[in-house]
Amino acid sequence: MRLFDSHAHYNDRRFEEEFDGGGRGALCKAHSLGVNRFCNVGSSVCTSEESIRLAEEFDFVVAAVGIHPSDAQEIPASEVDGALARIEEMTKHERVRAVGEIGFDYHWEPVDRACQRYFFEAQLEIARRASLPVIIHSRDAAGDTFDMIAAHRENTGVLHSYSGHAEGVRQYNRMGWYVSFSGPVTYKSAAKVKESAAAADEDMLLIETDCPYLPPVPHRGEINYSGYLIHTCEAVAALRGMTAEEAAEKTYVNACRFFGLDDRKE
Repeated sequence: MRLFDSHAHYNDRRFEEEFDGGGRGALCKAHSLGVNRFCNVGSSVCTSEESIRLAEEFDFVVAAVGIHPSDAQEIPASEVDGALARIEEMTKHERVRAVGEIGFDYHWEPVDRACQRYFFEAQLEIARRASLPVIIHSRDAAGDTFDMIAAHRENTGVLHSYSGHAEGVRQYNRMGWYVSFSGPVTYKSAAKVKESAAAADEDMLLIETDCPYLPPVPHRGEINYSGYLIHTCEAVAALRGMTAEEAAEKTYVNACRFFGLDDRKE
């Protein structure tokens, strides 16, 4: 069985609470347990740089670089151009395979929608110039996210940790966009997410942990890591009438295609 964790944050300091060696220790433990490949995703200039360092250190890791909408709001106006220029510079690194995570987050106050929109559009343009896919974060902003993506048809990407309706999945898939599912697909209360996972096009389906966040059942309340990805895989497989092995292989091949990797190599 081959597994690809398409969205993780191993630079997060929370790993230091539970794993010897912090994020690197958690990453290596997951790899030793059979998770073959990982994408470590940035949310700021600093964490994007850390993602590249992880990808340089481990040949089974690729990096994504970008500025999360909540992080974007914390950048002083005088530093905005420099931050975006640094993200664009990082896209030239050979280990960088996507721009992200970027998008909208209207959940956490205060919300500066104009700022989030500016960074979202600017990073979509950076990804277009770099010929890279984007990793989209969308929380409490489904309509604005869809409108933004629909207005930028030259971009391709994935809706990470998807939590919207099944019809949204179908619309994104018709536009050539991937959808990715994380721990909530294992939750009893997540009927909408389960319906969406069942509805996704088989060739545009990814799985992820979003670790250290969103641990799947039976590990809720713990710090999540890629060793728990199998539970998400099994849940998606059951919803789609597949075996866990079939779902793992399909999402592995899809992730390799998304990140421009050779699926014949471990």
